Amino acid sequence: MQQLDPGGPRTASRPPKWLWALPVFSCGLLSVVPPIVIAAKLRQSQAWWLAGGLTIAWFLGFALVGSQPEGADNFWTTCGVLFYLASWIGGVVYALVMGPRLDWSPTTSSMVAPSYDPNPAAIAAIQAGRRKREEARELARRDPQMARDLRVGRPDLARQYDDGGLVDVNSAPEVTLARWLGLSAAQSAQVVEVRQQLTRFEHVEDLVNLAGLEPSTYDQVKDRIILL
Repeated sequence: MQQLDPGGPRTASRPPKWLWALPVFSCGLLSVVPPIVIAAKLRQSQAWWLAGGLTIAWFLGFALVGSQPEGADNFWTTCGVLFYLASWIGGVVYALVMGPRLDWSPTTSSMVAPSYDPNPAAIAAIQAGRRKREEARELARRDPQMARDLRVGRPDLARQYDDGGLVDVNSAPEVTLARWLGLSAAQSAQVVEVRQQLTRFEHVEDLVNLAGLEPSTYDQVKDRIILL
């Protein structure tokens, strides 16, 4: 909440000229605008009460004058004119007195927000995947049957366990090898053909030594390979 110190120094920023010009040049038609704007900046109940009082006076002035016959000069017409003049003069005086005591500098919301850096999130995602693969490999080492039941290395099957993107080269079909390891159709077919001949791969290096996978390709996919 913005606090007002009537006896303190005024802020360096000047109030906009329209703050007092609106009620003056509109002949009082817009005299309630400055008090409402000032109350919105102050966010104080007293300011809102004053703005509300001037608005009521402005409305009563219009209502009393407008409800009388045209050209009538009676008590109610005089009251309406007085209410209208009070709201008009009050709006101008309030703007001239209170306007310079407020801070009219641009708010921090108009400043350019710092740009979002996606790098930390991307690094965290890769690190999380590595941890999940390590945990899945440790699970497979301790309890291979549980790993099979959890369908570790089988992203082509419905499952709940997240193994970080491992692929079981001993059971995954050609399509899965191509999609999740990035192998070509010919490479996937060669791996499956050699697997059928051997029944299963015993070591991940067998993909190079026996299945004819290029060493450069093996280096790219070895982190995601598991043998169950």
